[in-house]
Amino acid sequence: MNIFKLKITSPEKEDFLLEIEIDNEGTYLELHNTIQQALAYDNTQMASFFQIDALGERGKEIALFEMSSEEDDNVNIVAMDVAMMREFVNKEQTQMIYVFDFFSDRYFNIKLTGVERRRVAVEAPKVSAFAGETPEQIVMNFDGLEDLDLDGIDLKSSSKKDTDFDFMDEFEDDSDEGPKFENLDDYEDKL
Repeated sequence: MNIFKLKITSPEKEDFLLEIEIDNEGTYLELHNTIQQALAYDNTQMASFFQIDALGERGKEIALFEMSSEEDDNVNIVAMDVAMMREFVNKEQTQMIYVFDFFSDRYFNIKLTGVERRRVAVEAPKVSAFAGETPEQIVMNFDGLEDLDLDGIDLKSSSKKDTDFDFMDEFEDDSDEGPKFENLDDYEDKL
């Protein structure tokens, strides 16, 4: 059985290091879940692996979900739950990236550092080393938006802590015409 040894680093946190051992028959979904758990990330967020060519360009995407239809026939996207490790990383193709923040295009670098032949498979991907500060999962950067014309929206004054804000205040519907409904049962009576 071949065990892949993966080194995961961050371009934004130089001291960050995560090393994972995974069976070459393991799936990218297993690797994704291992990374998410090790870093205590919210696994409901979108994420994808990308092959990287010699020039550093993104190639085939290994996405969290199947995103193409039968008509689309996009051969550049594969779902994580069916993609095996050995299919997209090997001694010739040793580097990938793992995009964990699609909003800001933030990612981890993944490098195959070794392949070890063992008689017994790794039951599940295993974290073999973890060091440094973990990057935040989602970073929303609003710098430079002050100059945008957003129809009077003040990005600096509104905050999540503003409990007096009610989005319904934006609707100025003073019309008293028509029936008033308080729940769906009221609507059924009108049919």
